Parts: sequence; C-alpha cells; structure tokens
Amino acid sequence: MKKVLGLVAGLMMAAFTFGQSTIAFTDATDSYDKKATTSFNFMFSPVHTAEDISSNAAYYESYFTVTVVDAGDSGNTVKISLVEDNEMARRVIMRLLVNLEINSVGVNGTDVERNEFMTTYIMVD
Repeated sequence: MKKVLGLVAGLMMAAFTFGQSTIAFTDATDSYDKKATTSFNFMFSPVHTAEDISSNAAYYESYFTVTVVDAGDSGNTVKISLVEDNEMARRVIMRLLVNLEINSVGVNGTDVERNEFMTTYIMVD
C-alpha cells in the first residue's frame, strides 16, 4: 500500500511540475513593441542552470547572443540579443526554448503556450 501511495504522490508531483512554466518573459509591458525590439529579457527558474542555458545557446551564436546573470535563489536573468534582426533569427529563439524543454512562458503572471508566445511576443508578421 505504501508503494502505491508513493507512486501516486510521485505522479502528482510530476504532473504539477510539468504544468508550470519555468521561465518568465519580463519585457511584456504596455509599451512593448516586438517589431522594434531586438533583445528579449527572461527570468529562468533554478531548474535551468546557467551552464545549461549557455551551452544550448552556443549552437545559435550566428543568430543571437545570450547573456546569463545569476539572480540567486530566483534563478537566472537571461537576455537574448539578435545578431541581425530577421525572421530566421527570431524563429531560432524557438529552437532554444525547445532544446531547454520549455513548453510555456510566464507573461504577466499567465502561462502562455510556447508557440503562442512566439507568435505574440517575438515573431514579426
């Protein structure tokens, strides 16, 4: 019985962990203009280490640079700056999020699914 209860508790914890976003987009304000923006700021939870973020971002250096600053127990602040402002560079940000296994992004306290986040806040029509 203890094993069954332990398994159920473990599964519930896993479900709650996957349901919450582990990053927050900190640029989302009333004055945010995605067309004029070439750098994007995020707060990553401690789930993603600075080493993980930097090593994954290293694959995309021709598209953007990533600056990771330790924010203590809160995690890391991450700034993604486009090398050249074009559609491909913006699209490659999605690859970074996929590689880091980020399925949703917190925007002003609301979790936004990754594809919707990219369409709404990063990609330019």
